[in-house]
Amino acid sequence: MSTCDAGGVSNYRVRFEGPAALTLQVATALADADGVELISSDQPVTLDEGGVALDLTVEAAFDAVADAIASIRGRMPSGASIDITGG
Repeated sequence: MSTCDAGGVSNYRVRFEGPAALTLQVATALADADGVELISSDQPVTLDEGGVALDLTVEAAFDAVADAIASIRGRMPSGASIDITGG
C-alpha cells in the first residue's frame, strides 16, 4: 500500500460576479472540480441589472482551487469575474 501527500487543504473564499443566470453553473462547476469540496454558498447579491455577486467557500489545496477557477474563467462571458478572495 502506498500513501499520497495531497498537500495542505484549507478553506478558501471564492467570489463570482456576473450574470445571474450563471450562478448555478459556476457553483456546480466549482463543486464538481477535482479535489475541491464546496462547503457553503451565500445567497447571490444583486449588483446591477442582471448582475450578481456570489460568495462561496470551498475546501481544497490551493492548486486545486486555482485550477478550477481557471477552467471556469475560460468559459465566462466578457465582464464576468471569478477570483479567490481569501484563504
